[in-house]
Amino acid sequence: MAFRWKLDYAIAFLIICVFISSFSSLILISNINTSTALYWTAATIFSVPGLVLDVPHFYELWTVQIFTFINGLAYLILVTFVTAKFVNILSKIDVHKREMKRKIDSMSDHIIVCGYGKVGQKACEVLDDHTMAYVVIDRNPKTVKLLREMNVPVVEGDATHSAVLKIAGIERAGGLIAALGNDTKNVYITLTARELNHDLTIASRAISEEVVSKLHRAGAEVVVLPEVVAGLELGKEMAEGI
Repeated sequence: MAFRWKLDYAIAFLIICVFISSFSSLILISNINTSTALYWTAATIFSVPGLVLDVPHFYELWTVQIFTFINGLAYLILVTFVTAKFVNILSKIDVHKREMKRKIDSMSDHIIVCGYGKVGQKACEVLDDHTMAYVVIDRNPKTVKLLREMNVPVVEGDATHSAVLKIAGIERAGGLIAALGNDTKNVYITLTARELNHDLTIASRAISEEVVSKLHRAGAEVVVLPEVVAGLELGKEMAEGI
């Protein structure tokens, strides 16, 4: 990684040096005006097509002839480096996605965690403590990137869509946790998951008490209201502490 950063800086430094040398030589040695020198230098380094300057004897200057060659080399180096960098990034993304897909496709009896908010994150920590395999579904690209860096199996998308649940292996899963902060979406996830896998154990988060019965009818075996649980824990801790 350090070598790559050094190479990046070295090439950037080289291009800057060539630019400054070409620009300065045209002004100081050949007495070309600043705007013309700046335009020609930038155009030759970045290979602007159809460049022809209407300046008498401009292309006969030795500085122009030398830096036409040097700037051309700088352009080739720049294009080669940028292309290689771009291909490298694409290959990494592609390989990483394939590896993640292959990992998820090989999983069975795993848990699907829908939503990696505070509730979903805590659920994953408990699953980690019990060494249980799981796949996270989240629609936030930043969250997905973070989970991929942590090497956590993750699917980017909306968990209410059956296609996304299928990518997460819903038909082979052993359980599902609907941890979104939206009752309607959690009900819809529960209905969709139950339709795709009749043997699935489903646990869902609920925001309001009114939706608890709906979640049970939709197919959730376990429904938890975080605020109620927090209140019970606070009361329990106080009662045991007195």
